[in-house]
Amino acid sequence: MCRFTVISYHTPAFECFADGLKADCERLGYPFHCLALESEFKTLIQAFDYKISFIREMVERYGSVLWLDVECRIVRAIPETWEGPLISTYVTGASSGFSSGVLMFDERHLEMIDLWLKYAIKYPRYPDDFVLDFLANAVGLDFYQVPLEFYDRDTTHPVARGLWKNDHTIIQHPTINRWREPIKYRKAFNGNPWSRRSQREVVSRQRKAIFYRNFGGDFESLQKRMELGHESEFRESGWVFDSIEQRYAPDLYWPDCPDDYTTKPRAFAKSRDAFYQQPDAKKSYRTLAKQRMRLNSIDANTFGVKDTHVYSGLRAIWNRWFG
Repeated sequence: MCRFTVISYHTPAFECFADGLKADCERLGYPFHCLALESEFKTLIQAFDYKISFIREMVERYGSVLWLDVECRIVRAIPETWEGPLISTYVTGASSGFSSGVLMFDERHLEMIDLWLKYAIKYPRYPDDFVLDFLANAVGLDFYQVPLEFYDRDTTHPVARGLWKNDHTIIQHPTINRWREPIKYRKAFNGNPWSRRSQREVVSRQRKAIFYRNFGGDFESLQKRMELGHESEFRESGWVFDSIEQRYAPDLYWPDCPDDYTTKPRAFAKSRDAFYQQPDAKKSYRTLAKQRMRLNSIDANTFGVKDTHVYSGLRAIWNRWFG
């Protein structure tokens, strides 16, 4: 018997991803439960908060669960060393944080999941991983952290934040699902930063970043084909390109939602460098959000936290929840 059940859910807009994750679970012999919802959520935050309650229900039903966002793919068998509480994490220059597309929990963590949901509801402006990031610091939780990588195709990190892989990749967590509405995701995770660019240009530049993180082929050979400008439509690594009109899109969104391939940045290295040269972490939207969150007096007293900005491990909490 498998020691965990892979769980996920999807709305109608994400149904197209479910078969891939299901096929991976069947290939690897993992039990899989995926809930198909009949309607879309009004906001991304509502979808994130629903995920928390869904995970709790699945923990009660199955015990140990591995949550994967439905667009994820499992490349290789999950290591025996992976156990809850587990979450994927990232580092981008001066910034770092949780990424809740990959999570593992079991019955020992129900109280922590309840606290997570409580504060996600209390702070409806912020994504669920911001809230979990805050709580992990505020009450001194120790997570098994699985690092992810956005750009470095030679990384040893087990999670690829895109549709590329190498010999170390265990899970791919792509972002092509953001193609239609990249600004919606940008606002959810970065607030509403001021920009000199038009919305059309911002959308195109966001999509170019999605491309660089999710194209698994050779960038140089692709660039040569696009520069020749002889092909009205060709496919490579799950993407479709028109070198005559200089249009492109993920296969899922072609031909109804293409974009301008000539949009900056025009090279993988430039996109990578811009990403890793982000502002100081002290000024990031995530950091400011965590600074604004507070445990209420009852929870602070219950969990022995007097100052929620004293980020130190609390042995009593660890023993209570995970001992």
